[in-house]
Amino acid sequence: MKPMNTAARLGWVASAAALCTAQIVAAAEPDRLICGFENVEDMVALPDSPWIVGSGIGDAFFQKGGLYLFHRETATGRKLVLDVADGVEARAPYDACPGPADPVQFSAHGLGLKSNPDGTYNLYVVNHGGRESIEVFEIAMDDGGPQVGWIGCIISPGKSMPNSVAARPDGSVVMSASYAGDFAVPNFADIAANGMPEASGDMEQVREAMKYGAVFTWSPGAGWKKVPNSALLGNNGIELSADGKWAYVNSWPGASVTHMPLDPGLGKAHEIRLGFHPDNIRYGFNGKLVATGHTASEEAVSVCVMTNNPACALDYKSAEIDPVTYEVTEIFDGTGTRHFGVATIGLRTEDALWLGSVRSHCIAKVDLPAGE
Repeated sequence: MKPMNTAARLGWVASAAALCTAQIVAAAEPDRLICGFENVEDMVALPDSPWIVGSGIGDAFFQKGGLYLFHRETATGRKLVLDVADGVEARAPYDACPGPADPVQFSAHGLGLKSNPDGTYNLYVVNHGGRESIEVFEIAMDDGGPQVGWIGCIISPGKSMPNSVAARPDGSVVMSASYAGDFAVPNFADIAANGMPEASGDMEQVREAMKYGAVFTWSPGAGWKKVPNSALLGNNGIELSADGKWAYVNSWPGASVTHMPLDPGLGKAHEIRLGFHPDNIRYGFNGKLVATGHTASEEAVSVCVMTNNPACALDYKSAEIDPVTYEVTEIFDGTGTRHFGVATIGLRTEDALWLGSVRSHCIAKVDLPAGE
C-alpha cells in the first residue's frame, strides 16, 4: 500500500489510466478466508517450502504491526514474536544500524527476500514503527518451521517515504519510495505521537512535489543513491530482474508498471499500462509477475486506510505480466466485502492466488488450476 503521506492527508489526488487486459475475469470473492491476522499488506513465499511470510502494517499511522508466518498446506498462520535479546549487535554489512527496532512499534510494510548459500534467507522489511528503516532478518529452516532472527537494519534515506524493497544477490538492496524530494517530511512515528505538523509555505507546490517518488539503491560501500530517471507518480511495489540490473516498479496513481534500468546506460524504460492502481508486485511460481491493486478511487482507498477501517469493502484486481513480452492477463477480479477487500498483494503459487490486504483481519485464497 502506498503510504498515506502528508499530501494524501491534505487531499492529494493524482491521475489514473486504464488499459484492456488480455483476458477479462468475472468479479468474484475468494474461495477461502484465513482470519485472525491483521493488515497483511505484503507477502513472500519461502522457496521449496509450504511457508509464506506476511507483513502486518499496523494501525492508521503504520505503527504496532508485525510479521506473520502462514502454512499453505494447512491454511494456518501465526504472528512472529520479535524477541531480540538485550545487547544484540547488528551483523555486517548492516552493522551501521544503531540497534534493533522497537518490537512493540515495529510495523512491516514491503518485503524482499534473498537466498543465501548456506540455505538460510535474508528477509528485508520496510519498517515505519518507531523509525523509518529497512530491518533485516535471517530465516533458517528446521523441523519446527522457519526460525526468524533480527540481524541488522539500514536507516532509510532522508527526505523520502520508503514503500517497498527488493534484494540483490550480493546483499545490496533496491528500495521504492513513494516520495523522494527536496524537503523533509515527518515520519509516521512522529505523526502518531504528535499529530500532523502545521503546513507552511506554498501548499500547491508541496502537493505537486509529494506526487512523485523514486527508486534508491544501497550497498555497504556506497550507501544510498537515487536511481536517475526513476521518479514515478507514487512509486510503489518493486521487483528485480534475475540479474538485479532492472526493476519493475508500480505507479499506484499512474495505474502502471514501469520496467526501468537501475543504470541509465542499460537502456530505456518501458511503461506497462493497467486498468487499476497496482500496489505490490511479486514473481509467481511460473516466472511471471503478478501485480495486485485497487479499482476504487484513490480517495476511497485513502479514507479506508487512514481511518483504520477493518471492513474496507473495496474491489481489487490481480493481473499477470509477462516480463519479456509485457503482455497483461487479468487473473482475478475481486469483489470487496466487509470481511476482505482492498487487496494489496497477490502471491501466485502452483494452485492458488494468496491475497493480503492493508485493512483486513484475514488473508484470502483463490483456487486456480494447478500449474497454469
